[in-house]
Amino acid sequence: MGALNKKVRIMILSVLTVILSISFFGGVKASASTTIIPDISEWQGKLTSTQVSNLKGQVSFIINRRQYGANYQDKYATNNTNLYDQYGIPFGEYDYATFTSAASARNEANVFYQHSNKDAKFYVLDYEENDVTSGTTNAAVKAWYNQMRSLTSKKLVFYSYQSFATAHANTARKSFDAQWIANYSSRPTIQTDLWQYTNKKYVPALKESVDASTILNSSKPITWWIGGAQSEDVAQPTYFTDVVTSVKALKKIYLYDSTSFKKANRVVKVNAGTKVAVSSVHKRASGSYYFETADGRYLTANKNYVQ
Repeated sequence: MGALNKKVRIMILSVLTVILSISFFGGVKASASTTIIPDISEWQGKLTSTQVSNLKGQVSFIINRRQYGANYQDKYATNNTNLYDQYGIPFGEYDYATFTSAASARNEANVFYQHSNKDAKFYVLDYEENDVTSGTTNAAVKAWYNQMRSLTSKKLVFYSYQSFATAHANTARKSFDAQWIANYSSRPTIQTDLWQYTNKKYVPALKESVDASTILNSSKPITWWIGGAQSEDVAQPTYFTDVVTSVKALKKIYLYDSTSFKKANRVVKVNAGTKVAVSSVHKRASGSYYFETADGRYLTANKNYVQ
């Protein structure tokens, strides 16, 4: 009986070993196949075609530095982002801010956009050092945002570490389409859509460790980040449902010659701050609303875009 029990125990242990081995190696495999969201700058060097080709299967998207303030362009930003394009890797670009005032912030935004790769899916303000000597930091951050919004309809993202964000941009950061927050010790306790959780994530294609992030906000999954321009009818919308005499654009929008709001039907660009006279409001079957002008053009009634 004792010998039989011993054999049974050995058989059970053998089965458990197999199960645990499968679970362990399955877990390792899953972990290895989980894609990374790294941020990359000239510190990772001038990437090669081989590196970027290998990166494609290892990342969800990349956030690449374009500049360090208005007076310094990242040495390899053009090379690296062109390779991302070539190998079909979605990416965003960031400006490491060194502005000193609201006027300086507007200039920095202009320079950033001028040099950026226009295939970027989104643009980031990396605000983690206080160089502001004139006016308030919140005013400077908001000036950067407003200037970028006048230049592009793509998503604008605010980045900082948690304590700096709350101390120096606690109001202005909330204007951005998303917030990317760094906190290596624990999950952030402020609004965070993308969490930079480590600066030591090993990337096999690069053969080195880099800063890496993960999605925290399920309403902004990977597809939100790599989808390009923010749609004028889907950004957590609340709508004007009654006609008004005019609205002011909060961001760059367009007048359309069709109610489908497709890119091909854009006829007039309306910059942020511009007023548009409207004559009627209409509701789609989907539940969204849009305005019509007296001359038969159409624009969004989404309060994220007009007020």
